[in-house]
Amino acid sequence: MKTGKIVKWIGMSLVGLLGFAVLAVAVVYAVIGRELAQTFDVLAATDLVLPEDPASLAEGQRLARTRGCFGGCHGPTATGSVFFEAPDGTVLVAPDIAAMAAQYSTAELVRLLRHGIRPDGTSVLLPMPSEMFTFLSEKDLGSIIAFLRTQAPGKENFPETYFGPLGRLMLLMFKQDTGAILAAKSIDHERPLLAATPEEPDQLGRYLALTSCTECHGPELKGWPDDGVPPLSIVAAYSLEDFSTLMHTGVPIGGRELDLMKVVATTRFLHFTDAEIAALHGYLGTLVHAL
Repeated sequence: MKTGKIVKWIGMSLVGLLGFAVLAVAVVYAVIGRELAQTFDVLAATDLVLPEDPASLAEGQRLARTRGCFGGCHGPTATGSVFFEAPDGTVLVAPDIAAMAAQYSTAELVRLLRHGIRPDGTSVLLPMPSEMFTFLSEKDLGSIIAFLRTQAPGKENFPETYFGPLGRLMLLMFKQDTGAILAAKSIDHERPLLAATPEEPDQLGRYLALTSCTECHGPELKGWPDDGVPPLSIVAAYSLEDFSTLMHTGVPIGGRELDLMKVVATTRFLHFTDAEIAALHGYLGTLVHAL
C-alpha cells in the first residue's frame, strides 16, 4: 500500500512539475512575443542627399568596414549571415543589407540605422548597434548608405529570424541582465546630430570612440569589467605604437589572446587611417580620470 502511494505521489508531482514547466514556457513565449511585436513611432524618417562621386563611394566602403556593416556581422559583402542557432529552431540572422539598401528608401534606411526602427515600426534587436550609429554624422551615414546601394543583393536565401522557447528564454534572461532587448528602447532618439565629421584631432578622437567603440565597451566607454570587457581608460597605458598594434592586430600589451578584439581589429579597425588611430589614442588617453 505504501509503495503504491509513493508511486502515485511521485506521478502526481511529475505531472505538476510538467504542468508548471509548460505554463512557464507559455508565459515566457507570450511576454517575449509581445516585446518583439511592439511598434515605435519615434520620429518621422529623415532623408539624406547621398553622394555619387567615386571618392565618396570609396570612403563609404571604408566607413562601412570600420563600423561593421561590410565584412562584419552581415557577411563579407553585406549580403547576410546566420548569427546564431539553437536546437529548438531558434535562428538569429544578420540580414542582407545590400538587398535592404535597394528595397528601402533612404529615409527608411536612416531610421533603421540611426534609430533601430524598421519600416513597419518594429525594432531591431540589440545586437544591431543602432545606439552607436546615432552618433554618425550625416556626411558619414550618407556615404555608407550610398556605398551599400552599389552592392548587389546576395543569392543565398537565409531563413527568417525565429525564436523558439529556448531562444525566448535567452532573450528574457538578456533583458533581465541589460534592461532591454530592443535597440529602439536603448536609444536617445532626440540626441543632437553632428553636422559634419569633426576635423580637430581631439574632436575626431571622441567621434571615433562614440561611433566605433561603444558597441562593445558601453555608451560611456566604461566597459563591463565583470564580463572581461575593460574600460577604455586602459588606453592611457598604451604608447601610440602599442595602440596601433592593438588596432591593427588585436594583440594588446603583453601579447595576451583577445579573441573578439582580434576579430574586430583585423576586419574593421585595420581600415582606420594612421591619423584616426592617433586621434582615437589621444582621446581615450584623457579618460583615465573621467571613468
